[in-house]
Amino acid sequence: MEINQLVKICGKIKDIKRTGWKYKNVNFPESDADHSFGVALLVMLLTPKHLDLLKSIKLALIHDLPEIYAGDITPHDNMSPETKQQNEMLAINKISQELKYKELTELFVEFEEQKTAEAKWVKALDKLETVMTAKYYDDNHRSKETLINEFSAYAKAQIDKIDCSETDIIKNILNNLTKGDKNE
Repeated sequence: MEINQLVKICGKIKDIKRTGWKYKNVNFPESDADHSFGVALLVMLLTPKHLDLLKSIKLALIHDLPEIYAGDITPHDNMSPETKQQNEMLAINKISQELKYKELTELFVEFEEQKTAEAKWVKALDKLETVMTAKYYDDNHRSKETLINEFSAYAKAQIDKIDCSETDIIKNILNNLTKGDKNE
């Protein structure tokens, strides 16, 4: 692995500001690196013992890595899921080649295919982390509008689509985050 490529990749993921927060005019929005760290921390703290913790942490750390080249595409961007997936596969393959680390592509494919319990778990935690960030932004006046209701409703709908028994843990956390919210 060439150290200059690693410096470039680590720097680029820190430069990408999360698109959803930019659309919501959040002051000082998190980067993809911030978000991936948050997901990895949730994985470390919440993963049930029967799931592979190391694999889950790896999935959390790389799940948005392709955005370095493919961009952070949201539903607001109206890109077809097929085009988004194709762009992200090209990007993760490029990153894997640049870092000479084939496992990055394998992990990303596992995350995208959502066939393993770990991939499903990390996908659900990815949604939870976004809601936690929305709450943080609301609580710290980093946005002109309240974000928690919109982002929690979207997260709940996405988590309901994930076939994973462990998502009950996440649903309970989401309910506690939005409990007492007058608009919920």
